[in-house]
Amino acid sequence: MNPVLSRFPLTRWPLLIAGGSLLIMFGAWGFQYIGHYDPCALCYDQRHIHMAVIALGFASGLALMLKPDFARFTPWILFLMAALLLYSAGFAFWHAGIENDWWDGPASCTASGGASISASDIMAALNGERPVVLCDEAAWRMLGISMAGYNAAISVVMAAVAGWVGLRGLKTS
Repeated sequence: MNPVLSRFPLTRWPLLIAGGSLLIMFGAWGFQYIGHYDPCALCYDQRHIHMAVIALGFASGLALMLKPDFARFTPWILFLMAALLLYSAGFAFWHAGIENDWWDGPASCTASGGASISASDIMAALNGERPVVLCDEAAWRMLGISMAGYNAAISVVMAAVAGWVGLRGLKTS
């Protein structure tokens, strides 16, 4: 690993990992509010996982700054963050598979599952109040990979970093 990152204090890594999830959220919000790519139900679920990582990272980072004697818990905090990020990666990969027709998605938000859209949903979409977004249609792709696919890849990398730093923290303590 880069020597600069290996000299980064162990107790600051939860904040750094939370910052990574925050950047993912900024990207998602940018696509939604600037690019007008409305998220589906599974996209919102993926955001909730990153919000949990952000909350855990900032809360534990603040606790570690205020109470330096909690530093012994830092590797375990990083392992928990890695577990959340692995869950995020798995969920995002599942969503990407639904978008690529590798497997069926939930019937509640896919065209093939016969998503039940109520009359109020249709009227809200027609009035421009809220769009009806299906989970099996990728709103955006780059190099053939959807946003869910990129979320899966980035989450795996972040989980690996959090786990690796946590292991290094256990070895040095």
